Amino acid sequence: MDTRKIRPYSWEGVYEAAVFEANDSRLEERIGVAEEALMARLLDLTDGQTHAAELRAVEDALKSLRGLKRERLGL
Repeated sequence: MDTRKIRPYSWEGVYEAAVFEANDSRLEERIGVAEEALMARLLDLTDGQTHAAELRAVEDALKSLRGLKRERLGL
């Protein structure tokens, strides 16, 4: 049996890498990569197709990254 986590969204890997990064010196870069992936996906989702659940997930992830930047990096 495969025990790897199934990620329904393509951007989840880079998002989780940022959220779980313990090294503050690498955190800003990881957040930047995640934000780029999320913004690219957000553009894809707003092209007229209906993906309400993923759209909410992307918006929540972006909000979470903003909070992480504030709390850990003071940005």
